[in-house]
Amino acid sequence: MAGLSGCGGGDENTPTPDNEENTNNTPPPQPPEPEPAPEPTPPPATGFPQAFDLNITYQNEAFVSSTAAAGGDGSQSLPYNNIRDALLNAMPGTRINIAAGNYAPIGTFTNLHGTDQAPIALVANGVVTIDGNNSEMALHLIDARYLVIDGLTIQNTFPHGINIDDGGDYVTPSEYIVLRNIHIRNVGNGSNNDCLKLSGVDNFYIESSEFENCNAGEAIDMVGSHDGIITGNYFHDMPVNAMNTKGGTANILIHGNRFVDIGQRAINAGGSTGTPYFRPLNATYEGSQIQIIANIFIRPGSAPVAFVGCDTCVFANNTVIEPQQYIARILEENTSRTAGINGYYINNIIVFNTSQVSTFVNVGADTNPATFTFGSNLWYAMDNNNFSGPSYGGGIPPESNPIVQQNPNLGVDYRIPASSPAVGQGRDVPRGLVGDYDRGAYNTPPSIGAFEAP
Repeated sequence: MAGLSGCGGGDENTPTPDNEENTNNTPPPQPPEPEPAPEPTPPPATGFPQAFDLNITYQNEAFVSSTAAAGGDGSQSLPYNNIRDALLNAMPGTRINIAAGNYAPIGTFTNLHGTDQAPIALVANGVVTIDGNNSEMALHLIDARYLVIDGLTIQNTFPHGINIDDGGDYVTPSEYIVLRNIHIRNVGNGSNNDCLKLSGVDNFYIESSEFENCNAGEAIDMVGSHDGIITGNYFHDMPVNAMNTKGGTANILIHGNRFVDIGQRAINAGGSTGTPYFRPLNATYEGSQIQIIANIFIRPGSAPVAFVGCDTCVFANNTVIEPQQYIARILEENTSRTAGINGYYINNIIVFNTSQVSTFVNVGADTNPATFTFGSNLWYAMDNNNFSGPSYGGGIPPESNPIVQQNPNLGVDYRIPASSPAVGQGRDVPRGLVGDYDRGAYNTPPSIGAFEAP
């Protein structure tokens, strides 16, 4: 049976968000195709990493209905009338089936544990909405293990939407968490409030979900979290950043997501974290081995990616449409840790307006730009047929094998045709490519951008 507990773990120190603004008030030309709503996640391709709950069979079924009378036992004939009671009585191997309706926040749970073959699952049957009335989180999990959350809509919460952590002790991280088909929106009150906060969470899988208007926080804020996969999600209309990977966060695959109208940095590969909040405490870098692969970025406000104290982090085979200020940033915002090294910005399609890009790469102080690799990117300026290629400066080595001012001929949903100059022009990617945006295999050599050619 799950137990109850007070809040665990504090928040980390977060620098003031970027204050960059787009000073060009002229509406830019539109990209070649509108951005459609995210498509359903396709069937997994051979070799694409899967969540631990694939093909799990649940031994127990419990039922929840917002219209049920109080005092139900969780059976189909006498369902619980709130989600909290269902979790309080859940045992490993229980799938909690939640009927469509509006529900109160679930509260805080400590040591909610399933097992690898018998997880605990919260599954929406229809539109299930949890509304925090701008005063409560939907759910706070401390030291959770083998848990699946599927199909919930979470809105109007404070300070976060969902908070999952290790109770401040990384010896017992939360682990094996799956979040699938969730929708988190309208979170916070203008402070550092996140749609999804992960502090000391390992082996997690987030897929086919939507995040919007997470106020002055992030859609997903990872602090000292490890071995995670974030795939097939839709991030949009974020005033600040979409994602942080900081505080010792390592080995994260960010794959096949769509980022639309992110106000500042779409992804912080690294970040800035107060010393007590690192997991582990002796982590050398803010982030390491962050793989950002086969995503689509549309109108990122500051940059699609900022390398911020990140070791061997890779931004590869992405498609970037109309970046509003930079195409990348190399920064160091926590001088108490080792400055980031060995970043890769390779095999990307960048369709842009020269009038909107103030500097191709913003290089900050105390960084190691000479260790970064820019190569095999396709650059297409929509407003300047005479564009001759990016100039970096700041100590970044010249780009190898760029394709300059050749129209990639992006089609529906930013796919490339067989005739595109991006076809077959990519280079090898550190730690490899698990698949394109559709999870289909890239050829050898790979095409440039988020999609392999048909």
